[in-house]
Amino acid sequence: MTMPTYTPPTSPYAHDPFYALGAADAYDEHKAGLNVHDLLRRADEMLDNAPTGPVPANYYVCGYANTVRGLLNSHIAQINAQADVAQTWLARKQGRETSTLHQRHHAHH
Repeated sequence: MTMPTYTPPTSPYAHDPFYALGAADAYDEHKAGLNVHDLLRRADEMLDNAPTGPVPANYYVCGYANTVRGLLNSHIAQINAQADVAQTWLARKQGRETSTLHQRHHAHH
């Protein structure tokens, strides 16, 4: 049996230098210490003020916003994993790790 492999969708503008510059800036700001919520707020402001049409500024904003979206998705996945670990730890501490309620909760993740 073969498993299908999926290629993550990429923007059609991913090879545009202005798009790449926006993506790089978002990563750099995140590495410099800005949290994903500040980045998201900044991306929203850029999207609200972006010019219309296929201009370099739009490509930059698209690169920035798509990168921020990826960082936010990664942040959410990390929080969900941490919550799952904490819930399992609490279930073990309370002696209900094998209870049906715990198994039901764990099965929905």
